[in-house]
Amino acid sequence: MSESWQCPYCESNSCYGECENYLIQMMKRGIDREKLEQIFKEIPKFNYVLNSKIASIFGTEIEVAKDSNTSEEHTFEFKQFLFSKNGNGKTNFSELKKVLREKEIFGKAYLFFDPGEEGSKPCLYYLGNDAVNVFIPKKPDAIINEVSYYTVGEPDVPDEINWSKHPKGYIRDDNGYIISKENMLIFDSDSYVLNSDLMQLQNLLQINRKVNESTTYRDYGNVFVFPKGKISGALSATGHRIKDEVNKAVQKMRNKVASLIKKNNTKDSNVIMLDEQYEKIEQVKPLTVIKDYEFYWKKQDDIISSVVNFPTILLNLGEASGNISKEALIKDARANFLYPLKNDTANVLSMLCDKLFNEEGYYIRFADFEDTKV
Repeated sequence: MSESWQCPYCESNSCYGECENYLIQMMKRGIDREKLEQIFKEIPKFNYVLNSKIASIFGTEIEVAKDSNTSEEHTFEFKQFLFSKNGNGKTNFSELKKVLREKEIFGKAYLFFDPGEEGSKPCLYYLGNDAVNVFIPKKPDAIINEVSYYTVGEPDVPDEINWSKHPKGYIRDDNGYIISKENMLIFDSDSYVLNSDLMQLQNLLQINRKVNESTTYRDYGNVFVFPKGKISGALSATGHRIKDEVNKAVQKMRNKVASLIKKNNTKDSNVIMLDEQYEKIEQVKPLTVIKDYEFYWKKQDDIISSVVNFPTILLNLGEASGNISKEALIKDARANFLYPLKNDTANVLSMLCDKLFNEEGYYIRFADFEDTKV
């Protein structure tokens, strides 16, 4: 996370832009993951779509093959490996899904392969992109940035590492880990959420918040209380945000009006009170009401789909249009989006085959889909 900065909108020293175009500002100024995850929970269908995309990768059987032939024995062993647990009590499959989610949001994530102690099972550990440091040797004419090793935490790193003396593929001390590149699985992508159209995502989030405010607080707009005599000053007395500087002379009036508003379950109407002696009250309704955003609300499936980079037809969302059959649309969507995703995942996982089976030539693949009947 980057250091605090002066927000030009709210003048707060710790704001990440939440008061304006905050998603883009959060990307520029440093990402607070906890805040970001909270925001994702507020966006309609976001987690559903993201989890569905990840689940679709494993919609067909995972297989271990060699020379295009499936090995039933090694396929069974690999599935047992996926559902065995690591030292944190998490299954390797669970760690794999966390890595894929991280990749889809941030563009990169890591899986650390631990071969285990003698007599214990090998296992996987999810590592977020922000938890891993990459060390690349300096070469004056380097075109290819070949990684030397990775670190997690702040381990003491020697000047040279002879990995032949560390057959497990990593070095551990009290401060962290040094991990060889052979023991680190890297999942990355150029098409990820935080590299997508964040303004559309933010608009959808704001509209959802507007709907929530109107259904929860019954947004009546502004209520003006006009006095009989001279106006001495105006104060804001919002249902759940009363200014500390409220004038004692209008305290009784504020309580009276606020209590009447609360009886109607209105907790967020803006009330401007001018004096205890008043002769009329007028209401100014909001310029925009919920129905004004209906056109955008109806596009939410398309917006989430474009941000997550996965077609709605594979998510059971949206509506198919035109004269093209749904079967053809599904086939096309799988070819352009799902198959590349499955192949990328299988290619990274194939790195595990040499370690698990002690024999070269094996690789991971996913079985083909059966013909779709709609």
